[in-house]
Amino acid sequence: MQPISDTTEILIAGGGLVGNALALALAQGGLAVTVVDPLPREQQSATAFDGRTSAISQGSVRILDHVGAWRHIVPEAQPIHDIRVCEEEKSGFVHYSDRDVGEPFGYIVPNHILRRGLYQALQEMPGITLRSPNKVTGFVTEPGHITATLDDGSTLRAPLLIAADGRFSGLRDQAGIPHRVISYGQTAIVCVIEHTLPHHGLALEKFYPAGPFALLPLVGQRSGVVWTETDADAAHYVDLPEDAFNAELQRRVGDPATSVWGQVTAIGKRFSYPLKLMHAERFIAPRVALVGDAAHGIHPIAGQGVNLGYRDVAVLAELLIDQRRLGLDLGATALLEHYQRWRRFDSMSMTASTDLLNRLFSNRLPGMSLLRRTGLRMVEHMPRTKKFFMRHAMGLVGDLPHMMRDKAA
Repeated sequence: MQPISDTTEILIAGGGLVGNALALALAQGGLAVTVVDPLPREQQSATAFDGRTSAISQGSVRILDHVGAWRHIVPEAQPIHDIRVCEEEKSGFVHYSDRDVGEPFGYIVPNHILRRGLYQALQEMPGITLRSPNKVTGFVTEPGHITATLDDGSTLRAPLLIAADGRFSGLRDQAGIPHRVISYGQTAIVCVIEHTLPHHGLALEKFYPAGPFALLPLVGQRSGVVWTETDADAAHYVDLPEDAFNAELQRRVGDPATSVWGQVTAIGKRFSYPLKLMHAERFIAPRVALVGDAAHGIHPIAGQGVNLGYRDVAVLAELLIDQRRLGLDLGATALLEHYQRWRRFDSMSMTASTDLLNRLFSNRLPGMSLLRRTGLRMVEHMPRTKKFFMRHAMGLVGDLPHMMRDKAA
């Protein structure tokens, strides 16, 4: 059987949370898109594939709504009404309420629900071709186009290759784009808990010397746990017997007689993810653009990782759709440089701020505990500062692309 050769306007390598959203946005704008994905969709949408939850900001909700995915997701999306930030069990905290901004900060959604919603929208959207299970193993840049080789020996030709193949992107390396990696020496333990009392949409971030402990409200009387520990200790906690694991969770959540959540019990599988910072020095190469984790992988301390990726989607889709309307080259250097300029400051500032927050709160340096608690108290009594932080976390500040300016239905 001869290898298949084909052409497309946009080739996206990677069909995850960001790659699929970008495919939808581009197809909606009239472009012919091919998504090459090494993993079957049925596997990626299974609960056991990815135990994480994502905090979807209001800006990202607008993007997902525009591409037709949000209506499939929202039935299992829990609005965030309140956020509390504190240090261990010590006094001093910041409380954010959505009453101060007039709408929920965002939504907590299990990743498998996000994937399933995107797949449902993809099935409804014409103009998207899926090649799966397949992987882009290499590419050659030629005048006017790029030719990619797939693992089955076939080739695909397109004016632009978009690498959405994750933090360990092989295509980023093949494009000669350097990247920086910093290991935090931390591992995130991820699971879901049931609790005897309703959470009322409250998210908690509690800082310990080993790293933050977050409770993220899910639909029903459930919450997602993101529990950061040192690499050395994480394996111990993951392997604890059920009763001991629940006891340690309860200690961090608080006395069941007085805490918001009451008695807590872990349900389902426990997952663990090593935490590293990754930032590409450039987001572009000739006829190649990086999006999502291929461009930037940040600490989960602020829950902004996937939101950075969705902002990549909104910006790159806007530029490519405008370029096509003008009949211009979809892989033009000027277009790619525009994308990089637009996205670079946002991604670098978010990477730096999450890195700084983690280093500031995850230590036992003398005097730092008092300084942290003093800072939390100061922010709590500065309403304008709090409101700015809230709008920023919602993804509604800065130079927004059109897709993020219109409120979702």
